[in-house]
Amino acid sequence: MQTVLPVLAVAVLVGFAIALMVRDRQQQKRLRLRVQKLYASQLFEDMLPLLQACRKRSLEQLIVDKTGVVMRYLHFAGNESAFLMRPNGYRYLSPEQQEALRAVLEECLPKLRDSQLYHVSRQRIRLLNGQVEYAYRYTISNAYKARLSRAPYYDGTLQTRSW
Repeated sequence: MQTVLPVLAVAVLVGFAIALMVRDRQQQKRLRLRVQKLYASQLFEDMLPLLQACRKRSLEQLIVDKTGVVMRYLHFAGNESAFLMRPNGYRYLSPEQQEALRAVLEECLPKLRDSQLYHVSRQRIRLLNGQVEYAYRYTISNAYKARLSRAPYYDGTLQTRSW
């Protein structure tokens, strides 16, 4: 009896770990299918010009929520672009679609994946009516922002001035 209990406990823990791994693999498979579907959709075709413009500029913050995608640029304060779902003829994004769009944005803008450059957070927003909404927020790290801000001083693009 004394040897059966520890063996049974270990077996239950191993079974639980295997169940979690299977569940995670199924979620990853569903996410890959959603990403493939998003790449083939008209939504991605409509967002493509915005994504190409983002590759040329430094992002300070990127927000993905149910209403769409908002991108704030580092230089020229207040400069931002957005792709909103309703004005472009699409329905609001479900949480699963938001996660798929976040994965597509990480693939299209690979700097977002680097944890040294950008910090990603998932926000839980409780509405007044008790419902919960989620949003993903990518924010530039302070060190990377300082490096980008100092870059013109070190690469010689600024002209020297004689006083």
